[in-house]
Amino acid sequence: MKKNKVKQFREAIPLSIAELARKADLAPQTVTKMEKGLPTRKYSELKVAKALQKKYEDVFLSDKDI
Repeated sequence: MKKNKVKQFREAIPLSIAELARKADLAPQTVTKMEKGLPTRKYSELKVAKALQKKYEDVFLSDKDI
């Protein structure tokens, strides 16, 4: 599983999964997969980080950070 802070940042704004998906131009299912730590494309992850107005590194932790 891939560690990330998507849900934490999304809830702090606050945004629903559907609202974040719309801002990132992704399907809500993709955002849900990300929040669960399931594999998603890096391009999708970059779009979510941008929609959250955060740096990629702040949202998605690398394996060495775990």
